[in-house]
Amino acid sequence: MMHPSISKYKLYLYLFFFIFLSSIFNFKFVESLKDKFSLKEITISGISQYEKKMIESELNNFRNTNIFKLNKNKILETINKFNFLENIYINKIIPSTINIDLSKTSILGKTLIDGEIFFIGKNGKLINSNQIFENNKIPMVFGKFKMQEFLKIYNILNSHHLEVAQIEKYYYFKNRRWDLLFSNGIKLKLPSKKIEDSVKIYKQLLDNDNLINIKTIDLRVIDQIILTNKNE
Repeated sequence: MMHPSISKYKLYLYLFFFIFLSSIFNFKFVESLKDKFSLKEITISGISQYEKKMIESELNNFRNTNIFKLNKNKILETINKFNFLENIYINKIIPSTINIDLSKTSILGKTLIDGEIFFIGKNGKLINSNQIFENNKIPMVFGKFKMQEFLKIYNILNSHHLEVAQIEKYYYFKNRRWDLLFSNGIKLKLPSKKIEDSVKIYKQLLDNDNLINIKTIDLRVIDQIILTNKNE
């Protein structure tokens, strides 16, 4: 009469061990999947080795995150702290890698804000000096200007094929006009309005070789050209 109960006991015991062993297997399987699809490698291209290390240190918090749950917008938000970047492309590579392709903006000038040097990017951003590692000759920009005002004058000059690389200093005034100092020593004084027309006049003077021994070209008054000789 005892055999049925013993058999029932053994059945429960076998069932318990089966569930226990299955749970261990399933747990290990799930853990292995989590590990397989967690972010382990971040590859960055398009910038210098030093810049890569600087950005990688900010992205380390994303390591070991499930790659399917990895939020690209969060990564972009982190990378966008580096204002010297122009374009950012992020590509997930299953199972555990992200590729990040970056390109840097052109540096158009530098300016002083509260005693600290900032670089002006073509992307319209001010770049902290600790993010720039180039020693190229960069013009100084003086005055309290808005970024769009500087980009406007730069784009006008560039569109008329003036040698912006020859500009050593930009001076911005409260009445929203610019003076430009070129490497040949000539200072160009532009008006606050019809800037493009004045740039065309300056270009014509350059093309006609009429700037010998000239120190200042004053185009502040519309339809008037005032030339100052170096000896004056």
